[in-house]
Amino acid sequence: MKQLLILSFSFLMLVGCKKAIKRTQEQIAETLIVKAMTDGRWTVTVYTDGTTDYKPEFDGYEFQFKTDRKVDAIKNATTESTGTWNEDRVNIAIMADYPDNATSTLQRLDGVWKMKDSNWTWVKAEQIINGKLVKLELTKK
Repeated sequence: MKQLLILSFSFLMLVGCKKAIKRTQEQIAETLIVKAMTDGRWTVTVYTDGTTDYKPEFDGYEFQFKTDRKVDAIKNATTESTGTWNEDRVNIAIMADYPDNATSTLQRLDGVWKMKDSNWTWVKAEQIINGKLVKLELTKK
């Protein structure tokens, strides 16, 4: 009986430790994503909607992601609009939303962007909009 109690207690401790380790790993991943996003300004280097290239619309824009999940669209050293962003660790995606009064160019960034590849200085993402594959690449300045 005593051995069964010790074994049960050990099992519960192991399960609890695994959950704690997973939680810690998720927190570290979130911290790294936020650090990568908020450390520096980003520019759009690719934006294609199907076969249409919209990248020239983004020329002159820089994007500053902030830890409070806001993102400033800066053009000519002036914040033109502020949107929101959030990360989805489970689906490896970034969600973005600019207000209705933002330019149509900035509203092109709205939606859930599935991360396809990234490192500390660039991100490749995509989403399907109206049945078309939309590709976005951001590069850190």
